[in-house]
Amino acid sequence: MDIKYLQLVVGALAIEIISVLVLIIMVAIVGPSDPEQAQVFAAELGYWVGPIAGFLFCFLGAYILTRNLDRSRIPNGILLGLLVAILDVSILLSSSAAFEIIFLVSNTGRIVAGTLGAYVAERQAQGNAQDV
Repeated sequence: MDIKYLQLVVGALAIEIISVLVLIIMVAIVGPSDPEQAQVFAAELGYWVGPIAGFLFCFLGAYILTRNLDRSRIPNGILLGLLVAILDVSILLSSSAAFEIIFLVSNTGRIVAGTLGAYVAERQAQGNAQDV
């Protein structure tokens, strides 16, 4: 098995950072100018942006990470989604956020998205191999 440990860690960190940046940019563009209201708005918007961005970026990250691998695409995709989910749960626990079902759905979605991104890369590689 060919696991890309360094790329997985860097990718997981990048996905979490980019997801947070997307939320910050959205709040800056469409949110209120008052800092207190912007914080409340960010929390409400983050309820939806976090899971959606996490899913999309895990899918894209897994696809990008695994598309050039010769083997072990699916395990690398699963591990990427798992690492991003672990980072997200760590952030939630450190912020003392109360458990909400959306957190479970969101982090499960990250793992599924990582797996799907790698699966798409695997299918493309199989298709390219048949074309040759």
